[in-house]
Amino acid sequence: MEVLVNGINTVLWNYVLIYGLLGTGIFFTIRLGALQFLHFGEMVRVLTSSKSTDKRGITPFQALTVSLASRVGTGNLAGVAVALTLGGPFVFAP
Repeated sequence: MEVLVNGINTVLWNYVLIYGLLGTGIFFTIRLGALQFLHFGEMVRVLTSSKSTDKRGITPFQALTVSLASRVGTGNLAGVAVALTLGGPFVFAP
């Protein structure tokens, strides 16, 4: 049984997941007109050109970094909590 599960795990994580993610990225790049490449220069311009702050003293770069940190941090915490709830901690037994 363990050999079967390991075989299915290998196929899903090594082939289906990798090619699925690549395919999805290519699909959305084509479907949305390569927005991540077309507007990259505008993002850099907005982040670097504005030296002024708003009335609370926050620059655009500070707003971006706080936004990214809150999204990534929340996703990591929620992901770990769900993984522990559904499967418990992984214990490696050689």
